[in-house]
Amino acid sequence: PTNLNQHSTLNPPVLTGSCKCGSVGFKGYGVSAINFVCHCSVCRLSSGLPYLTAACFKPETIEWVNESNIVKKLPPNSKNPRYYCGKCDDYIGEDATRVLGFFGVPLHRAQGEINDVYKPNHHIFYGFRVANMEDEIPKWQTLPDGAVASSVTPSANPIVQDKAQLDANLVKSSTGQFDSNYGFYRKDVQPLSPTRAPEPLVYHFTESDPVPNNVTTITPEKVQERVLRKYIHSPGEFVSPERLKRDVIIIGAGHNGLVSAAYLAKHGLDVCVLERRHVVGGAAVTEELYPGFKFSRASYLAGLFRPSIIQELELEQYGFKYITRDPSSFTPTKLDSFYKGKYLLMGSDTKMTLDSIAQFSKKDADNYMKYEDFLSDVRELVQPLLDGPPPVPFDGKWREQRRTWHQLSNLARVAWQRKHAIIPFYELLTAPATHILDRYFESEILKTTLATDAVIGSIASPKHAGSAYVLLHHVMGEAAGRKGVWSYMEGGMGTISRSIAQSAQKFGAEIATNATVKRILYHEAKSGQPARVRGVEMKDGTIIEANTVLSNATPYHTFLELLPGLARDSGHPESSPLPADFAHHIRFQDYSCGAVKINCAVSKLPNFSCYPSDPSGQSGPQHRGTIHFESRMEEIENAAREAGMGIPAARPVIEMTIPSALDPTVAPAGKHVVQLFIQYAPYDVDPKVGNWADERFKNMFADRVFSIIDEFAPGFSSSVLYRDILSPLDLERIFGLHRGSIMHGALSLHQLMHARPAFGFGRHRTPVDGLYLCGAGAHPGGGVMGAAGKNCAWQVLSDRNIA
Repeated sequence: PTNLNQHSTLNPPVLTGSCKCGSVGFKGYGVSAINFVCHCSVCRLSSGLPYLTAACFKPETIEWVNESNIVKKLPPNSKNPRYYCGKCDDYIGEDATRVLGFFGVPLHRAQGEINDVYKPNHHIFYGFRVANMEDEIPKWQTLPDGAVASSVTPSANPIVQDKAQLDANLVKSSTGQFDSNYGFYRKDVQPLSPTRAPEPLVYHFTESDPVPNNVTTITPEKVQERVLRKYIHSPGEFVSPERLKRDVIIIGAGHNGLVSAAYLAKHGLDVCVLERRHVVGGAAVTEELYPGFKFSRASYLAGLFRPSIIQELELEQYGFKYITRDPSSFTPTKLDSFYKGKYLLMGSDTKMTLDSIAQFSKKDADNYMKYEDFLSDVRELVQPLLDGPPPVPFDGKWREQRRTWHQLSNLARVAWQRKHAIIPFYELLTAPATHILDRYFESEILKTTLATDAVIGSIASPKHAGSAYVLLHHVMGEAAGRKGVWSYMEGGMGTISRSIAQSAQKFGAEIATNATVKRILYHEAKSGQPARVRGVEMKDGTIIEANTVLSNATPYHTFLELLPGLARDSGHPESSPLPADFAHHIRFQDYSCGAVKINCAVSKLPNFSCYPSDPSGQSGPQHRGTIHFESRMEEIENAAREAGMGIPAARPVIEMTIPSALDPTVAPAGKHVVQLFIQYAPYDVDPKVGNWADERFKNMFADRVFSIIDEFAPGFSSSVLYRDILSPLDLERIFGLHRGSIMHGALSLHQLMHARPAFGFGRHRTPVDGLYLCGAGAHPGGGVMGAAGKNCAWQVLSDRNIA
């Protein structure tokens, strides 16, 4: 076999075994893909054992000994052939490559001492057939990366018919080696972990998307099946719009889609917005999940929103109101740490900020304003690129060309005024964040606090090239005329979306909720002309026609799930209106993110040991801004390293915000809303570690986050009345964020400007004539900015020759 071991180990392990007569056998090379004990009726029937312990290998890492003497049999209720010795009829393996991407071999037929990397670390059951296994590994009720297999009939004589036993087994241990960092009982040697999920030959997974590959074939039926499982269904009944023939249809009532709707309706077009959920706003929503507490459930800070949109759509008339935060940042330390309880507090008060920094380094205090001025200069260089599609000279009609040259002239003017910042700007775009921060500062706590801005919505390390660009996040905010400021919204982030929706409705737009779009309809390409959009088909079969459709969904959902792009790109002979190279590019876009959001209702404010709360219960400066819990760059690096291995970080990067400290409308008197934004929790979790579909695994991660906060604010965990945990899988299911990417695709250099979502399609148009992309997957990217929605609306108006 080739590529026997994907890990760089000097002595890769080998698992060998044979049947009981020794005529046939197997050799598994390197680290296995997954190890488990299976209790399903098919495995028990096939092996003749009460349960089957197996190690599983990808096809390129296993060799069958005397394969010509192996007999393959297909058991009832299964599509996976089982392997038997042709002489003694002993069971020696399973071919699960079709649906799981690997071969399984039984450990009871292994020879010699079994390496720890091959020992099982979870049980698999179907339904409630849970055995009382006295061991230290968790019990799964479903396949580790799929749903309960409904085609398999549970045993007529189950060992235990008690769901409560499942939870009880999790706390049983004969060794006491429980590791709360990873949420399962670990062996003395932790198994090495693959960084890519197995690659099945046919599409099978139903809980989370497999890593894009060139192996798995996906049928159109499986795409639709996956979509039904991937996104939570509309909770209410869909009421068809008044008219089924419109000028413009917008898929998704996120803030960008609503901005597009408002501008297009303002210019006289008949606009219909279709939203799958019961509430408008996409990720910018306010939801009351616990009585009296209003959560900004996904996005949680405002400041990027373009001031021109607020003015032009008159949003302040509809309740749009910033609540500025000052101080803006607080980094506590532990009393028994190296810092002895000193804390870093930064805000608009320059003297307070510099005095706080000087506790840790006088040199850093002297350099801080130079750093701020540098980022501010770069910020001004970027601004002209936000208010319009990426400039392409001589492209489009005269009105579009005029706007492009106006945009370029503004850019040239700003560049001339700040020519001293052009070379540093290039460096900021291409360098690691650590390179920039190390040049200006020496204290770990300041560099670490600032570095968290470089990993927002990313799974990259601050040492990765290009990560410095995201440091601009620190100064890009602008609220109430103050630059570099991030704010809360009165009433939560849903206020932004509601105000835009009301403005759009005032101009005549219609907004339908509980409206799930099944597919985008189009006329086939002919006579050298591209395919042309003609409307959408709803989940209930209703067809709404329009010759212009804007998608506020992710590029992946738009082009590969609402259009027939995914099946064709995977090798299925299905027709598609998309060029093959375009669909392939979209499929392999970088959607890495690693974000988890936890919304908490708490009975009292966090009481930090280094900066105790006021006895009166009133909020103090330490509660008003973003609270960071990392003080060493090594903490971020370790978290990034673990996430890259498919392991949710043992100490993830945590940002806490408490909007109720400044906004009394979001929580009952005396109580508070706490928002936790956590980085380095990958969507693709190594199956040896767990799966976000397992509620216990998700809660274990949240408990770990709370325990870290307790180190700085003792008693925080006990103050939590309610928590809403949104894993990457939940962000995908609830908000339609493919692979949990809050930016609709990573904000990496290769996916910005003209390359967002793909080269040649950076100006919101798509390969399908009349279909536009108006969401964060288009330029200028993620964040509650509204720029993508406004720029897309302008592009539509330009194409329609509307001034």
